[in-house]
Amino acid sequence: MLLTEISLQANHLTTLQKFYEGVMNLPVSISDKNSLKIHAGNTVLIFEENKTRTNPYYHFAFNIPSNKFEEAFDWFKPKVSFLWLDEYKSYIADFQNWNAKSFYFYDPSGNILEIISRFELENVSEEKFSGSSICNISELGIVFPAETFESDVEEFMKQYSLSFFKKQPSLPTFKAAGDDQGLFIMVPYNRDWYPGTKKKSASFPLSVSFTTDRGRFSWESK
Repeated sequence: MLLTEISLQANHLTTLQKFYEGVMNLPVSISDKNSLKIHAGNTVLIFEENKTRTNPYYHFAFNIPSNKFEEAFDWFKPKVSFLWLDEYKSYIADFQNWNAKSFYFYDPSGNILEIISRFELENVSEEKFSGSSICNISELGIVFPAETFESDVEEFMKQYSLSFFKKQPSLPTFKAAGDDQGLFIMVPYNRDWYPGTKKKSASFPLSVSFTTDRGRFSWESK
C-alpha cells in the first residue's frame, strides 16, 4: 500500500514551513495562505490552517533507505530533540518483529514524527543522506472512538479490502493494516501515543489518498 496524499490540519503554518524546509530539508510549496504542500518522496503532505481553537496533532512516519538509518540519525541529531524510549533505554527503537529501526521527534505543531528504516525493503541508496532521501510517508495514525473501536476497524478494513500487517499481531488497542510501504496505525481514543509522549490519541480532521493492489482510494475522518 502506498499513501499518496495526506491532508492534516495545523496552526502556525509559517513555523511549520520553516521546519519542513529548514530542518527536514523537504520541498514546500504554498498553494495559498491557508495551506502548505510538502513533498516527502512519493507522498504529498498537506497542512491546512486550523480554523478552531484546538491544536490538532497526528502521528506519521517517514520511510528512509534501509542502509541509511545510522546516517539519518546523525543527520537529524543536531536538528531536533529525539524522544526517549524507556523500553529500549535509547532514542532508537529496534522493532525486531518488524525488522526495522526508528527514532521519533516532534514538529512545531506537536505532531509525532517517526523516521524508520525497514530492512526488508529493497530501497538501498548510495547518496549522502538528506531530506531528499526520504522515500515516502509509510505510517498514518487513525483514531476511532474507544467504545466502537473493534467495529469501526472491521468496517474500515472491509470497506477497502485491507489486510492486517503480517508482522504485527492485532491487539485490543493497537492494530496495523497494510505493509512495509504503507500502514494505517489504528488506535482507540485516549490511548498514549508511542513512545511515551504523554500525548493521548485524539481524532482530528484528516484525509488520505492511497493505492493498493485493488486500486486507488480516499478516506476522510468523520
